[in-house]
Amino acid sequence: MIQHTMHLYRHARVPCACLPSAVAAAPTDPRAIEPWTECDILIDGPLIVGVRSATGSVGLAAPPDTAQTDLGGRIVWPGLIDAHTHLDKTHTWDRAPNPRGEFWDAIEILRHDATARWTTADVYRRAEFGLRSAWAHGTNAVRTHLDSGGELGAESHEVMAQLRTEWQGRIALQTVSLCNVAAFSAGEADRVMKLTRDGGASAIGGFPQPNPDLPAQLDYLLAAARELELGVDLHIDESGLAQAECLRATAEAVLRNEFPYPVTCGHNCSLSLHEDARAASTIDLIKQAGIQLIVLPLCNLYLQGRQWDEQGHPRTPQWRGLTRIHELMQVGLTVACASDNVRDAFFAWGDYDLFEVWQAGVRVGHLDTRMHAAAATVTTAPATIMGLPQYGRVTPGSPADLVVSPAATFNEFLARPAAPRRLIHGESFRESEPPDYRELAAH
Repeated sequence: MIQHTMHLYRHARVPCACLPSAVAAAPTDPRAIEPWTECDILIDGPLIVGVRSATGSVGLAAPPDTAQTDLGGRIVWPGLIDAHTHLDKTHTWDRAPNPRGEFWDAIEILRHDATARWTTADVYRRAEFGLRSAWAHGTNAVRTHLDSGGELGAESHEVMAQLRTEWQGRIALQTVSLCNVAAFSAGEADRVMKLTRDGGASAIGGFPQPNPDLPAQLDYLLAAARELELGVDLHIDESGLAQAECLRATAEAVLRNEFPYPVTCGHNCSLSLHEDARAASTIDLIKQAGIQLIVLPLCNLYLQGRQWDEQGHPRTPQWRGLTRIHELMQVGLTVACASDNVRDAFFAWGDYDLFEVWQAGVRVGHLDTRMHAAAATVTTAPATIMGLPQYGRVTPGSPADLVVSPAATFNEFLARPAAPRRLIHGESFRESEPPDYRELAAH
């Protein structure tokens, strides 16, 4: 039996959203601007085994000879959870750029790149680089969508199954089979379902588009997911079209089919363009259906609202593609933020750094007025979406992964986003240096 030496990390200011209720001291009032509690955290091997604050303690019984480290009253996060990424597309920008930044251009550009270059070796090299980046920034769980329609997907599912094994104990890796919902019901279902089953995917994904047959297409997709005993994780209304209501159609389909498995909808940009009464009605349906939401602030701000004049010169965007985050949170829905695309035709930048994503979401979405819920968007909310109840939390039984910031308050944390962080894995600090881009350039 492996013997571990316990380690007590003292004076860690942990977001209250990530703590057991018996330990969290600050109120959950959305108006609280500094919702953290200063705690001592006891780690034994790969797990947190105890947490203690001035107001309560859970499972903390440290032996007299326990090693101790004083974290000095810094903001300390649990390992971060990235619930919507695209590891199959990542790091293709250098060879397949999208200079206009347009959504439909990106689809065509990456379709050509995938057809020409996505071998198992190519996907592995880029995806593994992405996971090392995420790990270096403090992430310990990732869900990736994998293009699985047409002739695509076999190589990507094979690679992710290998990476899932290789990264076990560091990053919990989940996959979603991404397909065109119309094509799925028109003949691709068997192939996509086989990839999903054989690849150990956690959900079936898709990108439904407005069309008269959408209700029937969604019914077909949900029936397939039910057969596989899996949930669905969809790309929904990723546009500036006020008439796009695939989110509403999905909620109606879930209710109509009494679908028993988790349903997650990412993007949901068009909801912000609906009349308030219509949006409120849709949100009510979402709540009835128990749908979970993911906001992708970096990618949607990049893609949405692009405009050009008659000479082809770029114009200033008049709207940005952010869904109604506050309204969704206000009614108690699960809302997460995630990286989405990284250095590909859908988003030119990014580094699988969830603090970059979180800071963008807080600043652009005015989540500074709802800091308790904001802290949950990269911790407990995505952990719920991924079905990882012990992740994203500082509580007994959670992975012993902590991200120690140099900031003493959320205000300091948001004011200096590029400040270095220290990472704890198990009973000790670990390396936090992202991989060098020259590795990618060498191929």
